[in-house]
Amino acid sequence: MTDRSPAQGWTTTEAQGATFVELFFDLVFVFAITSVTQLLLHDLTWAGVGNGLLILWLVWWAWTQFTWTLNPADSNHPAVRLITLAATAVAFFMAQAIPDAFTTAGAWFAFAYVIVRLLGLGLQVGLLGPGGQNARTVATWIGGSAIGLVAVVAGGLMASPGRQLLWGAAVLLDLLAASRAGRGSWNLDAAHFAERHGLIVIIALGESLIAAGIALGEVPRDLTFAASTIAAVVAVCALWWIYFGSAKDELEDFLEAQPPEKAGAEGRDVYSWGHLPIIAGIIAFAVAIEQVLTHLDDALAIEALIALALGVALYLGGIAYGLRRTGRSIVPWVVAAGVAIVGVAAGSQASTGLASLVILTVVLVAFAYWGYRDQRRERTA
Repeated sequence: MTDRSPAQGWTTTEAQGATFVELFFDLVFVFAITSVTQLLLHDLTWAGVGNGLLILWLVWWAWTQFTWTLNPADSNHPAVRLITLAATAVAFFMAQAIPDAFTTAGAWFAFAYVIVRLLGLGLQVGLLGPGGQNARTVATWIGGSAIGLVAVVAGGLMASPGRQLLWGAAVLLDLLAASRAGRGSWNLDAAHFAERHGLIVIIALGESLIAAGIALGEVPRDLTFAASTIAAVVAVCALWWIYFGSAKDELEDFLEAQPPEKAGAEGRDVYSWGHLPIIAGIIAFAVAIEQVLTHLDDALAIEALIALALGVALYLGGIAYGLRRTGRSIVPWVVAAGVAIVGVAAGSQASTGLASLVILTVVLVAFAYWGYRDQRRERTA
C-alpha cells in the first residue's frame, strides 16, 4: 500500500475497507440516483436529458468529494462519523428535491447540496491537522470549489434558463478545481478508493433492477412477462460481470502502482471522471428498461431506444476510458459498444421493446464471457 501521511487525530495509517458510516452515506445516494432516473422518466426530451446530466454531475460531485475526503480518515472517530452522518441527513433533502430541482425546488436542492459540500470541505480541513502534507493541494481544491458553490446557490435562486446556465458554470468550475488539485500530491489508499467506487456502481446497478421490478409490477404474468424478467435480470448481471469480472481489479492495481505525485491525477481521471459515464450509462439503461417493460408489445419510442443504446455505450465507454489509462487496448470495448447499438436498432425493427432488450442482453452476455476468457488466458500465460 502507498505510504500514508502520519496519523493526525482524525486520520489513520491503517488499511481499511468501506466502513458502516460510509455505506450508510452511500445509501442516501441510492435515493439520489433513483430521483435522477425519475427526473428523466418524467421529461425524456433533449432538454430533460440536459437537466438530468447537470443534476447527475452535482450529485456525483457531492458523493465523490466524500470518497476522497474519507479515504485517509479514521471513520471510527466520533467527529468523522458525526460530520458524515450530518452530510447524510442533508443529502436526503438534496435527493428529495431532485425531481423538482428545475421547477419549484431549485433553492431546496441548491442549499442542501452546498451544505453537503461544505461539510465535506470542512472535514478535509479537519483531516489535515498541523503541518498536513496535502495542505497546499487541499487549499487549491477548496478555493476552486468555493466559487462553484456560489454559482449553485445563485442558480437555485433564479428561474430557468438562468438556473441551468449557472449550474453549468458550477460544473465547469468543479472541473477546473479538480484539474488543478489533481496535479498535487495525494496519499491514496487504492484498495479503499476502488472499493468505494465499486460500491456506487453496485448501488446504481441495483437501482436499475428496482426500476425493472416496479415496471414489471404492471405487466400480466405470462410468457412475455417471464421472458422480459429474465432478459432484464440477465442484462444487469452481465453489466455487473463486465465491471467486476476484471476491470475493477485492473483499475485498482493501476492506481496502487502510482506514486503520490501521480495518484491524484490518475484517481481523478480513472475514478472521479471516468466512473461518471458508467453511472450515467446505468441510469440511462434504467430509464430505457422501464420504458421497454411497460411497452413490451409496442414499438419503442425513439427516446427510449436512444437511452437503451446510449446507456450501454456510456457504461462500456467509461470502463474503456479507465482501462485505456492502464495501457490496455480498448478496441474490443468499442466494438462491443457498436454491436450493442446495432443490436438495439435491429430489435427496434421487430416493432417491440422486448426484441431490443433480448438482443442487447445476448450481446452483453457474449462480451462478459469474452472478458472472462480473456482474463483466464492472461492468468495462465
